Amino acid sequence: MIEWLDDVWSQAHAVQIVEGGEDGGPLAGRETLAELPDAESVDTARALTTTGRFTGDICRCHGGPTFVLRDVAGEVLASAGVHDHGSVSWDRSRFRNDLVAADPAALHLFLAEFGVPDQLASFLAPLANLLNLQEGRPQFRPNGRTGKRHLIERGVPSVLHPVLLATTGQQCGELSDTQVDDVRRRLAVATPSGTARAAVLLSWLGRLSIPAEGFWGEGVLVRQLLADLTLPDIAAAATETRTGDVASGVVNLVMHSGDDGTLATAIGPTLRQLFPPAPAPKTAR
Repeated sequence: MIEWLDDVWSQAHAVQIVEGGEDGGPLAGRETLAELPDAESVDTARALTTTGRFTGDICRCHGGPTFVLRDVAGEVLASAGVHDHGSVSWDRSRFRNDLVAADPAALHLFLAEFGVPDQLASFLAPLANLLNLQEGRPQFRPNGRTGKRHLIERGVPSVLHPVLLATTGQQCGELSDTQVDDVRRRLAVATPSGTARAAVLLSWLGRLSIPAEGFWGEGVLVRQLLADLTLPDIAAAATETRTGDVASGVVNLVMHSGDDGTLATAIGPTLRQLFPPAPAPKTAR
């Protein structure tokens, strides 16, 4: 397979990234999400998708998006679906031998750089494992004195404690507009800087357990508060505060508000630091 990969890449005249995975239908009918513009980007794509560890098996999901290599006449030489976080399946029906990329973080950030959607979402599970965000029992923060420890652990500003201690984490996701406005006002008074406020909120969001609290509990409230801030403030906070919590918060945010290449760029260095490349025993080079 390594020799085959060397051969098809040596003949590749164009490299496209198209929508969908194994169930996406004929490649010719799919939307082109990106076309790599120069030799440097092609060389990067080759390294990221052919360097790693072959598993001798295939992922059971359909995967997507898909890399497509075309020759000078525009004919398809080969294709590879991206499966889960950093798994690449070259001509799966033929080889049935997925490759676990040596540098999954770089692969998904590379795709995000070219506007391929949903790439930051692939970091959700790795970040949850790294930061120990798996939910326990109870799923949501309790109210009252019992819940105060959770607020402190999540870095929630003390100015908000009197309000939030009266509600459970689940109830935070169901606050009225008036209650949310009150929380927003208190936080703005305590932290006037939009960038500083964004850093606090992203860190708070990134410390919530997944999925219940992060998606439906306090996470709802935090995303409502972030919605009032500008993208430059959020991006600046993510760039300046290079912690796993903030990176996790950005991933949570974009999963609910849509991808944005600006935020992928902002947390890229943090994700690369948190998830460095692994040694690669096999390579197509």
